[in-house]
Amino acid sequence: MREGAHLIKRLPIHYGWIILAAGTLGSFMTLPGQTAGVSVFFDPVTQELGISRTWASVAYSAGTLAGILPAPLVGRWIDKRGPRITATIIAAALALACAYMAMVRSELMLLIGFAMLRGTAISGLSLVSGYVVNLWFVQRRGIAAAAASLGVAAGSMVFPPLIDFLIAQYGWRGAYVALALLVAMTILPVAALVFRGRPETLGLRPDAGLPPVAGRTLEEPSFTRKEALGTGVFWLLSAVGFLTNAIGTALLLNHFSIMLGTGIERGAALVLLSALAAVQVTTTLGTGALVDHYEPRRLVPFSMAALAAASLLPAVGSGIVISWMYALCVGAAYGSQQAISAAGYAQYFGRDNLGAIRGTASLFGVSGAAFGPLPFAASIDWTGNYTYALIGSGALSLACGAAAFIVKPPAPP
Repeated sequence: MREGAHLIKRLPIHYGWIILAAGTLGSFMTLPGQTAGVSVFFDPVTQELGISRTWASVAYSAGTLAGILPAPLVGRWIDKRGPRITATIIAAALALACAYMAMVRSELMLLIGFAMLRGTAISGLSLVSGYVVNLWFVQRRGIAAAAASLGVAAGSMVFPPLIDFLIAQYGWRGAYVALALLVAMTILPVAALVFRGRPETLGLRPDAGLPPVAGRTLEEPSFTRKEALGTGVFWLLSAVGFLTNAIGTALLLNHFSIMLGTGIERGAALVLLSALAAVQVTTTLGTGALVDHYEPRRLVPFSMAALAAASLLPAVGSGIVISWMYALCVGAAYGSQQAISAAGYAQYFGRDNLGAIRGTASLFGVSGAAFGPLPFAASIDWTGNYTYALIGSGALSLACGAAAFIVKPPAPP
């Protein structure tokens, strides 16, 4: 029996709950490499280095793409070595990436720093944190994975004001040193001491010891990455991730500009962002609970319909009612996709090669975030508004939602 199994079995609570908390913390601590965290540094960094925001944005997109390219290899590495050792190394690398950012002196160093941050946070810590929760929850995976993914939403609320405070107190370089220490003192020891592989190897049942869900089979599928890539469901889930990240990133990046086009001033637009986040949290948990009882692909039309509505509403209307409907739809689209993605791949393809499968799928989601804003930038430059980009986004979302009715569940390999 694995190291520490005897002690783990004697704990007063099932170790699955501890894994869930650790996975949530891992998602939370990805924020130094998430857009919400990096964006706070943009102005002070560009001003001190004497570079334009445009160049910094291009470097960020290039760094994002460079950082996610190793994701399939990282996923296979997690499958081979297990979540404990890989999460420990990844957390240490994220701390080093933050420390490196404090030493950036040139444009090239900044690009390398962005690639390090995005790679260790998105291709690394985010991937392994979701992976470990999926290992420990099977029939309750939907709600558990959804709850763990809320760490990112919580981090998006906590880290920006924290980073802003650190910059005001110690400058942006000092703030990055503080983030490096924070990562080293929180998720690094948690990864080394808490993360574990499958519960069965410790003599425990999955799903935190909760009774099986009525009507659900206990048999799990087992797909290799190659077999998963040959299924329509894999490409459906990847398309949903790509579109949600592409369109959602573009909408949020241009939120104030889009709202101004509908007649909403900055103060009211800020309120809409808060409402959006609240809806996202609620929808994530609600969709996660549904994933435990329904096939993930059956929930895709709802997610894509919400994304289509979010895209089309500001293109065809204006005013406070349209703006509130828009914010609610963006939150619903993000929240539902987050839950579908968090549990869907494991539901369809099993746990045996989950790291490799999720690593490949993450290429699509993160590349969507990198490329998504470009059509919106082209639309505003060429026409003076976002109408064409919004209508095109709505049409693609509806097409993806319709595809969910055609795609069939994968047959056992």
